[in-house]
Amino acid sequence: MIRAQHRLWADIIFQPYLTWLFKRNFHEIQLLGILPKIPDDLPVLLLPNHSTWWDGFFVYLLNKKIFHRTAYLMMLEKQLSKYKFFTKIGAYSIEPENRRSIIESLEYTVELLNQEMPLVSIFPQGQLLPWDTRPLGYKRGVEWILRKYRKSVTVLPLAIRTEFLGEKRPRVSFLLGTVHSLDAGTFQGMDWLEQTETALLDDLTLRILRQEKGQNLLD
Repeated sequence: MIRAQHRLWADIIFQPYLTWLFKRNFHEIQLLGILPKIPDDLPVLLLPNHSTWWDGFFVYLLNKKIFHRTAYLMMLEKQLSKYKFFTKIGAYSIEPENRRSIIESLEYTVELLNQEMPLVSIFPQGQLLPWDTRPLGYKRGVEWILRKYRKSVTVLPLAIRTEFLGEKRPRVSFLLGTVHSLDAGTFQGMDWLEQTETALLDDLTLRILRQEKGQNLLD
């Protein structure tokens, strides 16, 4: 597998470039709802749905604007091997077709959770799927991580929806779920986690239909 290798110079280069890229490609990127209180003393496991090529970049933006932690993102190895620069901003790899690689990547995720103030983001669906796919089709990785980590972690669902709403460029909407401080013993299982994300996606849809305004992360 390919490990993350955070470098300050990479953030200095990449952050303004990504901001320019977002403004060129999107009308707005909005965070809706109330920002949940994140415990300062626990690592964060951020769990978004995965429906666009941009999702990893959205996580990067959210961390820079909202969380301000050392962020890591699990990414397909065949993609990361083409764009190894992303390791310098926290990307690491998984190879879903290789069981040994899966275990290695999950063990590395546990290692990252033991770092100081980390935010580790993985896509429980394990693949790109349309945002309205039901069921979401969660894999078992989160359960494995919590069992091996053995300590409490902040599990934070994230709903992402990208669509055209009367503008030439699409609008992106984020909604963060309820903060859950969990360990292997208190985790209610993958079915519960998938139901939680499904409800969050439905909530996001209703907020968009009501034309709710949130924080524009491109300001």
